[in-house]
Amino acid sequence: MRMMSKAVALLLPVFLVSSPALAQQTRVVDGAAMGQALADKAESEGAQRELVRRVLERAEVREMAERMGLSVQQADSAVATLSGAELGALAQHAGAVETAALAGGANTIIISTTALLLIVIIVILLVS
Repeated sequence: MRMMSKAVALLLPVFLVSSPALAQQTRVVDGAAMGQALADKAESEGAQRELVRRVLERAEVREMAERMGLSVQQADSAVATLSGAELGALAQHAGAVETAALAGGANTIIISTTALLLIVIIVILLVS
């Protein structure tokens, strides 16, 4: 017991002195850089959401969803709830749809129709 008291008495001042010293260490990332990183992430996610919404607004997407009994309005409102990897994956599919639509051609239409269907289904499933 006496040995424990001595150990505590010796270590207590070390912990009390070292805590303020450690608290004053410089940060790895300053506040401005952190704020900029957060703003960049928000801007990137906003651009990804806009891309997905543009694809959901396409006439062929709306027609396909209607034929399948899916709600494009529900999918559109669900886009706001997505973030991170889900949003990134969906934006990649949407980007492929836009690229294919701009390229034109019969094969591209088949591919883009499949991608459009995937986008609508993925969004609805993620929200449900």
